[in-house]
Amino acid sequence: METKARETTLDGDGVLLHEEDIIDLVARALAGRELPDVGFDDPAARKILDALEIDRHRYDRARLRPALAITMVIDAVVRDFFERHPDGLAIGVNQGLSTRFERLDNGALRWIDVDPPQVAAFKASLVAPCERHLVAACCSLRCAGWADCLRAAHDVPTIVVAQGTLRRATHDELDTFLVQAGKSLGPGTELVLDYDARSPLRPSALGRGGACLESPSPDGAVVRYPRVRYVPTDEYSRDLAHAVSGLNGVSRLFRGRGVASLAHLRFA
Repeated sequence: METKARETTLDGDGVLLHEEDIIDLVARALAGRELPDVGFDDPAARKILDALEIDRHRYDRARLRPALAITMVIDAVVRDFFERHPDGLAIGVNQGLSTRFERLDNGALRWIDVDPPQVAAFKASLVAPCERHLVAACCSLRCAGWADCLRAAHDVPTIVVAQGTLRRATHDELDTFLVQAGKSLGPGTELVLDYDARSPLRPSALGRGGACLESPSPDGAVVRYPRVRYVPTDEYSRDLAHAVSGLNGVSRLFRGRGVASLAHLRFA
């Protein structure tokens, strides 16, 4: 589904930020004060918020809590990936003002953030330089630039993180993203994303090789991605399985309104 963008100011230059990105940033920045019960702290998000012309008082706890919930579950999925692959690589694709590297860095994390040019430049001006964290520019999801980052690391265990990226994308943009990923990602590469439950992603009926990812298009057709499989929940720890299933259960209950769903996928 399309999401209406709200205009804000980045370091003196006008740029469109999607409303979900703004809510996500405010939730991360204010969690320690507004949602102290969740035990979440993000100093990098506070630094970015302080540099922006955003009226943080527009967002109450009822809007901040669901945004923080999806962030924390994706954090848990990414943390689990690096526990399994300490020498792995994460690529964040068009995630707005994400601060996940700063939040999860254990001193060895390797991360590439690929963002629109204005966002990449603004973020690079605020975050401390780190040789393990590259901020690169890419014009849009239809551009293959983000996928080019993967070709040089084909033998490195990789997870692609797309929080907010596909929740606000059209079906055509989603299709372009997954087709490009299928051409560039090696077997075993993982992808974690959130999406609007009203525009669902789902496993197909079992066929040769198991159920693959499929996505209904607006015209009623169903597009399938044969290389993409859901990561089996029996690979999760009990806590992670509970977090993922709980989030998706709440999203289904509210039919996606205000609560995103999560898909954790792997390329065959």
